[in-house]
Amino acid sequence: MELLLALAIITIVVVRTVRAVRSDGFGHAPTERSHADWAAGSLPSTAYVDLARFR
Repeated sequence: MELLLALAIITIVVVRTVRAVRSDGFGHAPTERSHADWAAGSLPSTAYVDLARFR
């Protein structure tokens, strides 16, 4: 009896997991749109630390 209950619980968990993954789009996220860098006066769109790192 315990084995039957354990198998039923495992089956329910597997079915719900598969449903959740399928409804989520198999884990694929939509692509992000690229935007032009912003500027606010003389402030850069990236941090100064990042600018120094790539030079």
